[in-house]
Amino acid sequence: MRYTLLLIAIGLLVLTSLDRFAGVNEEASSKEIDSRSVSVLRGTITHVRDGDTFEVDGTPVRISALDCPENSTSSGQKATQFTKQFNGKQAVCELTGAKTYDRVVGYCSIEGKDFARIMVDNKLCKFWRKYDVWNRY
Repeated sequence: MRYTLLLIAIGLLVLTSLDRFAGVNEEASSKEIDSRSVSVLRGTITHVRDGDTFEVDGTPVRISALDCPENSTSSGQKATQFTKQFNGKQAVCELTGAKTYDRVVGYCSIEGKDFARIMVDNKLCKFWRKYDVWNRY
């Protein structure tokens, strides 16, 4: 009787672990994370500062390799306004380990799409190759 209960408990534990593993594996496979990442920040975009900086769950993130016009210009205001459509969306940011002012620096995807690429494709910003530390662009 003890062995039967022990086997049932082990079986339930294994099934629970497999279910968790499958969920984690599914999430990881939807977006491949660069092995050079110091850490990964996942969360909701809670605030947009400008075209190349937004906050993920309150943490300010400067988008690596992206150069957007300053907010003091009409082009900068246009980039900021465009970026505001992503407020409340889910972001995955691969952090490079660099910091600038009060911001961490990273490459971010929003709902599986590269944010810097979106901004450049919409002609709102340019790639800043000098700061493309992982040579993505």
